[in-house]
Amino acid sequence: MTISSLFYRLFLFLSVSLLMGCSTEIDNWDYPTSRVSGQFLYKGQPMQLMSTASDAYGSNMLQLHQTGEGWIQGFIKVFAKEDGSYTVNAFDGDYFLNLTPGRGPWVPNTDTLRFSLKGEEKNINFEVTPYFWLSNYTSSYKDSVFTATFNVEQVVSTAAIEKAVIHLCTTAIVDNTSKSFERSFSNVVPGTNTITLDLKTLSTYEKTNLKKTGFLYARVGVKTRNVWDLIYSPTVRLTP
Repeated sequence: MTISSLFYRLFLFLSVSLLMGCSTEIDNWDYPTSRVSGQFLYKGQPMQLMSTASDAYGSNMLQLHQTGEGWIQGFIKVFAKEDGSYTVNAFDGDYFLNLTPGRGPWVPNTDTLRFSLKGEEKNINFEVTPYFWLSNYTSSYKDSVFTATFNVEQVVSTAAIEKAVIHLCTTAIVDNTSKSFERSFSNVVPGTNTITLDLKTLSTYEKTNLKKTGFLYARVGVKTRNVWDLIYSPTVRLTP
């Protein structure tokens, strides 16, 4: 065996040993049991948001960073539920939350929420300014016709509505990513609007696709021009 071959084998052995040692140390960590929870709010009211949690689409709205002694490099992705609420488990320590750049149907900002975690911290709420706000939402479903009436408030004067949508899905998670069907409306303006969808006009394929689980849910969203995320109404289950 040559000297170079011996050194190579020794280097390989030490590298593997170090990796195994690190892996064992990480695997022996207990799962974090402390908890942070809060909600996205606009003037104290919950935001209706996309609820699909996906690393593939980068749909996390918040980033949780640890600071101070014992900090862990990087951040934890925090995903919101339909009503804008969020919960994440973490180790005790000092943290701050910030909005994920480029996400959310609201005006970007660099605000941070700083707090110390020991056991549980509730009501770590993030106040945001949406481009538009939906209120006075009502809906009905009769004879296969879904009708939604709602008010669109223009919060940011320079924002423009690109479209409103009716999303249908065979599960209770209904948003721009998890939808099974979408109908768009380009005539929605600030003020009171009514949009309808007659399911009898759908194609045979679309009707069959919407019968996969035996359940059907609907949700209305409003998309701001040049903004990926929509602001939504609550999800409703459609029953004959």
